Amino acid sequence: MKRYLFTLLLVGLAMFTACTDDRDSNPTVQQPSTFELNMPALGGGVYDLANTDSIRLTYEQPDYGYTAPVKYYAQISVSGTWNDATSAEADDATYIEMDGSVTVCEFGAAADLVNKAIMKLGNYTDPSQLPAEGISLYVRMRARLNAGYECYSNVIELSVAPYYVALVSAAPELWYLIGSCIGDGSWGSEVGTGVIPLSPVEGAKYDDVTGKGELTYTGYFPSDKGFKIVRVPGEWDDQWGADGGDFNKPRLKDADGEGSDFYVPASGYYKISLNTKENTLSIVATDEPKNVYDGLLISGDFNGWGTDTKMIPVNTVEGVVNHVWKYELDATSGDTTAKFLYAGWTPNWGASTFPYGFGVNGGANIPVVAGKYVAILNDIDGYYHFFSK
Repeated sequence: MKRYLFTLLLVGLAMFTACTDDRDSNPTVQQPSTFELNMPALGGGVYDLANTDSIRLTYEQPDYGYTAPVKYYAQISVSGTWNDATSAEADDATYIEMDGSVTVCEFGAAADLVNKAIMKLGNYTDPSQLPAEGISLYVRMRARLNAGYECYSNVIELSVAPYYVALVSAAPELWYLIGSCIGDGSWGSEVGTGVIPLSPVEGAKYDDVTGKGELTYTGYFPSDKGFKIVRVPGEWDDQWGADGGDFNKPRLKDADGEGSDFYVPASGYYKISLNTKENTLSIVATDEPKNVYDGLLISGDFNGWGTDTKMIPVNTVEGVVNHVWKYELDATSGDTTAKFLYAGWTPNWGASTFPYGFGVNGGANIPVVAGKYVAILNDIDGYYHFFSK
């Protein structure tokens, strides 16, 4: 089943872990048929999305037989129908589920993201297509226990006045490795020092708005040093760990807790495959790459195509074999070009895309837009990324 996912801004949620505090010491789970989504206080008016921060929704907890640790998701439709896409590749779902969940009985849906969802669902490609009087927006909630018990609320109809925005495909949403065997081993949040980005998968399809999809990383991991995977460096709300310390049971942090550090069962090379749309993760042993480089260089118009500008190895923890390199590039004086190389230009990595792409041997010069960057290169898959400083 395919749902569109949009990032959901949650506001005003900080102090609650459930809608009430009553707990049964030995609860029996029952399957509710529905639960109540309340009409917002402003539901009788028109939400001007261009001048609204968020739409606040409240609802009652479903009757699972006890005060359960429920996750709530918001779904919206412009037709009042709730049909899933007809296939994994199809683009014909009639509703969008906002990405993100809460365990409390209220949240605020960011108006700008609701507006983007309306553009997507309504197939609006020109401002003239928007009705002057606004449209009806249908909203329902999905509730789910970790055990899989799921139900939907009633549907409410709101009047909203959307504004036109052109939908531009989002860049792939990145996740990052962090840990005692990553970068300098400091568990710090600086890209290229304490964290390393996973690579997008070349040729894979990503969600147009959220950038969710497939990511991968292949590298050397020692068995005595742990690591995790996080969405935002320096934050721990979205993270993957080992459930109960079991390397073979990846766990995405949820309302019930988080996994511990991953430890590979034996030192060696492993391939990480993460799907941020499906929330799946696998880590499997893989073959050793053909080449281990003792140093890489960067060259381009910015240094007169010199071949003595060294990149810095990112993985510097003792016993870790490095395959990720960085260079701090100051191109504030204007647009420039760059390529990555081993001494003698064999091999070298280039491509025609910026700020990220997949370099190939003998590829094009990378067109670098004026600015200051930390340039990262993975010499196994050729993925490069110029992160703005």
